[in-house]
Parts: sequence; structure tokens; C-alpha cells
Amino acid sequence: MHEKHQPCKIKFCVLHTRLMLLHDSRNDDGIKSFFQEVHELYIKVLLNPLYLPGSRITSSHFDTKVRALARKYL
Repeated sequence: MHEKHQPCKIKFCVLHTRLMLLHDSRNDDGIKSFFQEVHELYIKVLLNPLYLPGSRITSSHFDTKVRALARKYL
């Protein structure tokens, strides 16, 4: 549901898990690029033999990279 008085928009990217981005940007190309690169990072996590599927991602490296991508694209 989208309410008119809310200034933010919500975008979803569905993988095996869901990523949600709450934003007020109108840069759809940047949002698309952000989700593409986060998806690549996520796949790298899944391919790690030490990662237990379905578990929470607690890597500070992953968090740092996602934050850097947010600064770059959003």
C-alpha cells in the first residue's frame, strides 16, 4: 500500500530472500544498479562453503560493501 502523505518509496528485489529499500530517490537507474550489485555480493556469500544457507549474514565486510553501494547509487 502506498499512502500519499509518505515521502518515501519502497522497492523490492526478490532473490531466495527479500531485500527491501526504503528511499526518497527518483533515480530508478541507480536503484537498479544498487540491487544488481547487492545481488552479486549476496551470491558470493551463498557460494562461501562456510555460510550456512538460511542463516543471517553477519559479515562486517558484506555490510560495509552494501553501505558503500548505497552511497554510490542512492
